[in-house]
Amino acid sequence: MRVPDQLFLSLAEMPRYRVRENRRAKRIILRVTVAHGLEVVVPSAAARRQIPAVLAKNRIWIERALKKLGEDQLAASRELKTPPTTISLPAVAETWTITLEQVTGDRLKLVERPLYHLHLRGDLRDRGWQTILRAWLIARAENVFHVWLKQLSEKTRLKYARLTVRLQKTRWGSCSRRGNISLNARLLFVAPDIATYVLLHELCHTKELNHSSRFWKLVERFEPNWRQLDRALTDASRTLPRWAM
Repeated sequence: MRVPDQLFLSLAEMPRYRVRENRRAKRIILRVTVAHGLEVVVPSAAARRQIPAVLAKNRIWIERALKKLGEDQLAASRELKTPPTTISLPAVAETWTITLEQVTGDRLKLVERPLYHLHLRGDLRDRGWQTILRAWLIARAENVFHVWLKQLSEKTRLKYARLTVRLQKTRWGSCSRRGNISLNARLLFVAPDIATYVLLHELCHTKELNHSSRFWKLVERFEPNWRQLDRALTDASRTLPRWAM
Protein backbone atom coordinates (compact mmCIF):
# COMPACT_ATOMS: atom_id res chain seq x y z
CA MET A 1 0.00 0.00 0.00
CA ARG A 2 1.32 3.45 -0.91
CA VAL A 3 1.74 5.82 2.01
CA PRO A 4 0.36 9.34 1.30
CA ASP A 5 3.01 11.90 0.37
CA GLN A 6 1.99 14.30 3.15
CA LEU A 7 3.41 11.92 5.73
CA PHE A 8 6.92 12.84 4.61
CA LEU A 9 8.97 16.03 4.73
CA SER A 10 12.06 16.57 2.63
CA LEU A 11 15.25 17.69 4.40
CA ALA A 12 14.74 21.18 2.96
CA GLU A 13 11.20 21.32 4.41
CA MET A 14 12.13 19.91 7.82
CA PRO A 15 12.02 22.76 10.39
CA ARG A 16 14.86 23.15 12.86
CA TYR A 17 13.88 21.84 16.25
CA ARG A 18 15.20 20.99 19.72
CA VAL A 19 14.51 17.60 21.32
CA ARG A 20 13.98 17.24 25.06
CA GLU A 21 13.25 14.00 26.91
CA ASN A 22 10.65 14.01 29.68
CA ARG A 23 9.68 10.67 31.18
CA ARG A 24 6.46 12.15 32.52
CA ALA A 25 5.27 12.83 28.97
CA LYS A 26 2.85 10.18 27.70
CA ARG A 27 3.29 11.13 24.05
CA ILE A 28 5.33 13.38 21.79
CA ILE A 29 4.54 17.04 22.47
CA LEU A 30 5.30 19.97 20.17
CA ARG A 31 5.97 23.42 21.62
CA VAL A 32 7.05 26.71 20.08
CA THR A 33 8.77 29.09 22.49
CA VAL A 34 10.85 32.25 22.29
CA ALA A 35 13.77 30.55 24.02
CA HIS A 36 13.98 27.41 21.85
CA GLY A 37 11.82 27.90 18.76
CA LEU A 38 10.27 24.53 17.88
CA GLU A 39 10.77 22.10 20.76
CA VAL A 40 9.87 18.41 20.57
CA VAL A 41 9.28 16.73 23.93
CA VAL A 42 9.62 12.94 23.80
CA PRO A 43 8.84 10.40 26.56
CA SER A 44 11.91 8.29 25.71
CA ALA A 45 14.91 8.05 23.40
CA ALA A 46 13.12 5.38 21.38
CA ALA A 47 10.32 7.82 20.56
CA ARG A 48 12.75 9.98 18.57
CA ARG A 49 12.11 7.75 15.55
CA GLN A 50 8.52 8.99 15.45
CA ILE A 51 9.49 12.68 15.25
CA PRO A 52 9.51 13.06 11.42
CA ALA A 53 6.00 11.58 11.16
CA VAL A 54 4.70 13.80 13.99
CA LEU A 55 6.22 16.89 12.37
CA ALA A 56 4.62 16.02 9.05
CA LYS A 57 1.22 15.39 10.64
CA ASN A 58 1.33 18.76 12.42
CA ARG A 59 2.94 20.69 9.59
CA ILE A 60 0.23 23.35 9.27
CA TRP A 61 0.15 24.02 13.03
CA ILE A 62 3.95 24.28 13.12
CA GLU A 63 4.04 26.75 10.22
CA ARG A 64 1.41 28.96 11.87
CA ALA A 65 3.09 28.79 15.29
CA LEU A 66 6.53 29.64 13.87
CA LYS A 67 5.04 32.50 11.85
CA LYS A 68 3.39 33.92 14.96
CA LEU A 69 6.68 33.54 16.86
CA GLY A 70 8.46 35.53 14.16
CA GLU A 71 5.83 38.26 14.37
CA ASP A 72 6.14 38.33 18.18
CA GLN A 73 9.92 38.57 17.95
CA LEU A 74 9.62 41.47 15.51
CA ALA A 75 7.25 43.23 17.89
CA ALA A 76 9.68 42.51 20.72
CA SER A 77 12.58 44.13 18.87
CA ARG A 78 10.49 47.26 18.47
CA GLU A 79 9.48 47.11 22.13
CA LEU A 80 13.13 47.04 23.24
CA LYS A 81 13.91 50.37 21.59
CA THR A 82 12.56 52.32 24.57
CA PRO A 83 12.35 51.53 28.31
CA PRO A 84 8.99 50.50 29.80
CA THR A 85 7.02 53.05 31.80
CA THR A 86 5.59 50.45 34.20
CA ILE A 87 6.77 47.14 35.63
CA SER A 88 4.16 44.72 36.97
CA LEU A 89 5.30 42.06 39.46
CA PRO A 90 2.25 39.79 40.05
CA ALA A 91 4.14 37.47 42.44
CA VAL A 92 4.23 40.25 45.05
CA ALA A 93 1.27 42.33 43.81
CA GLU A 94 3.45 45.31 42.93
CA THR A 95 3.25 47.75 40.03
CA TRP A 96 6.20 50.08 39.63
CA THR A 97 5.96 53.33 37.68
CA ILE A 98 9.03 54.45 35.77
CA THR A 99 9.71 58.12 35.09
CA LEU A 100 12.03 58.61 32.12
CA GLU A 101 14.35 61.60 31.86
CA GLN A 102 16.28 61.87 28.60
CA VAL A 103 19.66 63.58 28.97
CA THR A 104 21.70 63.21 25.80
CA GLY A 105 25.23 61.97 26.43
CA ASP A 106 24.71 61.33 30.16
CA ARG A 107 25.32 57.96 31.79
CA LEU A 108 22.16 56.07 32.72
CA LYS A 109 21.20 56.01 36.38
CA LEU A 110 18.25 54.35 38.12
CA VAL A 111 16.92 55.71 41.41
CA GLU A 112 14.30 53.90 43.51
CA ARG A 113 11.79 56.21 45.19
CA PRO A 114 8.87 55.66 47.60
CA LEU A 115 5.50 54.30 46.57
CA TYR A 116 6.87 51.93 43.89
CA HIS A 117 8.46 54.60 41.76
CA LEU A 118 11.64 54.31 39.66
CA HIS A 119 13.39 57.24 38.02
CA LEU A 120 15.58 56.44 35.02
CA ARG A 121 17.80 59.33 33.95
CA GLY A 122 20.40 59.59 31.17
CA ASP A 123 20.75 58.90 27.47
CA LEU A 124 17.79 56.57 26.90
CA ARG A 125 18.99 55.77 23.37
CA ASP A 126 21.63 53.60 25.05
CA ARG A 127 20.38 49.99 25.37
CA GLY A 128 22.18 49.91 28.71
CA TRP A 129 18.83 50.62 30.35
CA GLN A 130 18.02 46.91 29.94
CA THR A 131 21.07 45.93 32.00
CA ILE A 132 20.14 48.44 34.69
CA LEU A 133 16.54 47.21 34.94
CA ARG A 134 17.68 43.58 35.05
CA ALA A 135 20.04 44.36 37.92
CA TRP A 136 17.19 46.09 39.74
CA LEU A 137 14.92 43.07 39.12
CA ILE A 138 17.50 40.70 40.61
CA ALA A 139 17.91 42.92 43.69
CA ARG A 140 14.14 43.09 44.16
CA ALA A 141 13.82 39.32 43.78
CA GLU A 142 16.62 38.72 46.31
CA ASN A 143 14.77 40.76 48.93
CA VAL A 144 11.52 38.92 48.26
CA PHE A 145 12.71 35.33 47.86
CA HIS A 146 15.05 35.22 50.84
CA VAL A 147 12.06 35.86 53.12
CA TRP A 148 9.63 33.76 51.07
CA LEU A 149 11.87 30.69 50.87
CA LYS A 150 12.75 30.86 54.58
CA GLN A 151 9.07 30.94 55.54
CA LEU A 152 8.24 28.05 53.22
CA SER A 153 11.21 26.07 54.53
CA GLU A 154 10.02 26.50 58.11
CA LYS A 155 6.47 25.51 57.13
CA THR A 156 7.51 22.33 55.29
CA ARG A 157 10.55 21.55 57.46
CA LEU A 158 12.60 21.17 54.28
CA LYS A 159 15.96 22.77 55.00
CA TYR A 160 18.28 24.35 52.44
CA ALA A 161 21.84 25.69 52.71
CA ARG A 162 21.74 29.02 50.90
CA LEU A 163 19.88 30.91 48.19
CA THR A 164 21.12 32.76 45.12
CA VAL A 165 18.98 34.73 42.67
CA ARG A 166 19.90 35.39 39.06
CA LEU A 167 18.36 35.74 35.61
CA GLN A 168 18.35 32.36 33.90
CA LYS A 169 17.16 31.74 30.36
CA THR A 170 16.07 28.12 30.62
CA ARG A 171 15.49 27.34 34.30
CA TRP A 172 13.08 28.70 36.85
CA GLY A 173 15.15 27.22 39.65
CA SER A 174 17.68 24.57 40.65
CA CYS A 175 19.03 22.81 43.72
CA SER A 176 22.53 21.39 44.24
CA ARG A 177 23.55 18.29 46.18
CA ARG A 178 24.64 20.56 49.00
CA GLY A 179 21.17 22.06 49.29
CA ASN A 180 22.03 25.35 47.60
CA ILE A 181 18.98 26.72 45.82
CA SER A 182 19.04 29.09 42.85
CA LEU A 183 15.92 30.95 41.73
CA ASN A 184 15.15 32.91 38.60
CA ALA A 185 14.35 36.57 39.25
CA ARG A 186 11.73 36.34 36.48
CA LEU A 187 9.52 34.44 38.94
CA LEU A 188 8.36 37.89 40.07
CA PHE A 189 6.39 38.04 36.81
CA VAL A 190 4.21 35.00 37.58
CA ALA A 191 1.23 34.59 39.90
CA PRO A 192 1.95 34.02 43.63
CA ASP A 193 0.74 30.40 43.67
CA ILE A 194 2.95 29.55 40.68
CA ALA A 195 5.99 31.17 42.29
CA THR A 196 5.28 29.31 45.54
CA TYR A 197 5.15 26.04 43.60
CA VAL A 198 8.61 26.68 42.12
CA LEU A 199 10.08 27.44 45.56
CA LEU A 200 8.45 24.32 46.95
CA HIS A 201 9.70 22.29 43.99
CA GLU A 202 13.30 23.25 44.73
CA LEU A 203 12.91 22.65 48.47
CA CYS A 204 11.71 19.13 47.72
CA HIS A 205 14.91 18.58 45.77
CA THR A 206 16.81 18.93 49.04
CA LYS A 207 15.31 15.52 49.90
CA GLU A 208 15.00 13.97 46.43
CA LEU A 209 17.57 15.27 43.95
CA ASN A 210 15.75 13.84 40.93
CA HIS A 211 12.30 13.69 39.36
CA SER A 212 11.43 10.20 40.53
CA SER A 213 7.98 9.13 41.71
CA ARG A 214 9.16 9.69 45.29
CA PHE A 215 10.00 13.29 44.44
CA TRP A 216 6.57 14.00 42.94
CA LYS A 217 4.84 12.33 45.89
CA LEU A 218 6.76 14.69 48.17
CA VAL A 219 5.72 17.69 46.07
CA GLU A 220 2.10 16.51 46.07
CA ARG A 221 2.18 16.17 49.83
CA PHE A 222 2.60 19.95 50.10
CA GLU A 223 0.90 21.02 46.84
CA PRO A 224 -1.81 18.66 45.47
CA ASN A 225 -2.39 20.94 42.44
CA TRP A 226 1.24 20.86 41.26
CA ARG A 227 0.31 19.54 37.80
CA GLN A 228 -1.92 22.52 37.01
CA LEU A 229 0.68 24.91 38.40
CA ASP A 230 3.43 23.26 36.34
CA ARG A 231 1.39 23.79 33.17
CA ALA A 232 0.62 27.38 34.19
CA LEU A 233 4.34 27.98 34.64
CA THR A 234 4.98 26.89 31.06
CA ASP A 235 2.26 29.26 29.83
CA ALA A 236 3.71 32.11 31.91
CA SER A 237 7.07 31.78 30.17
CA ARG A 238 5.44 33.05 26.98
CA THR A 239 4.32 36.35 28.51
CA LEU A 240 7.53 37.61 30.12
CA PRO A 241 8.58 41.19 29.29
CA ARG A 242 11.24 41.24 26.56
CA TRP A 243 13.68 43.46 28.44
CA ALA A 244 13.94 40.83 31.16
CA MET A 245 14.76 37.99 28.76
